[in-house]
Amino acid sequence: LRNLLAQHEVNVANYYMRRGAFVAAANRARYVVENYQQTPAMPEALVLMAKSYKVLELDELSNDALRVLEINFPNYPGIEEVKETRVH
Repeated sequence: LRNLLAQHEVNVANYYMRRGAFVAAANRARYVVENYQQTPAMPEALVLMAKSYKVLELDELSNDALRVLEINFPNYPGIEEVKETRVH
């Protein structure tokens, strides 16, 4: 049940990213990181946090999320995705 709830939050955050609601996406992703730490959705939530903060030009927060992702999930494909994200 926890895995489903976490994945739902990530799905909503992805929807917000597509719609350009980057603050809402970051908040949903942060909720997963804070409340569902042992779920498979965790690395994707960190990617979403890092990407949304990067787009919002909150570089310190983006770098923090990316650092946590790299330490805990060093081979996760989303790491490169975050690094390639461009600021609008």
